[in-house]
Amino acid sequence: MNPDSKDIKITLRISEDDLDMIDSFLEENMSYGSRSEFLRNCALDFIQAKKAFKGWESGNGVSLSKKQEEYIERMIRMGYYPSKEDAIKSILEYVFDSGFIKKIFEEKIEKYQEIEKSMRSNEKVSLVEKENEEGKYGKY
Repeated sequence: MNPDSKDIKITLRISEDDLDMIDSFLEENMSYGSRSEFLRNCALDFIQAKKAFKGWESGNGVSLSKKQEEYIERMIRMGYYPSKEDAIKSILEYVFDSGFIKKIFEEKIEKYQEIEKSMRSNEKVSLVEKENEEGKYGKY
């Protein structure tokens, strides 16, 4: 945001449930100073994500955090890479070659399988409890 620009007040209509969800999130994430700051950041992040997605569709862009951009720019200035594209390609090659992506993938699959197993065991427990109750009190 340009420090010389003037803030403009807007009105936003939102359901009470949505506002409760936002307030609950803000209680757990104190880094946002206010609802306004949170909603402003959400809107700007949404715009950036949409721009990045359009870049992906056309094969021209990757959305990076400010810190990531700064590191890559510094590596280019120091002569490690000739361009941003070369830096990103090199970093991705390193991450893939190191086995890190495979490790992340395997961890995600393992976590998914644990959740799936837990859900199945909860279903079985619920069915057993239901059968026990029906046996106790009859079906009707």
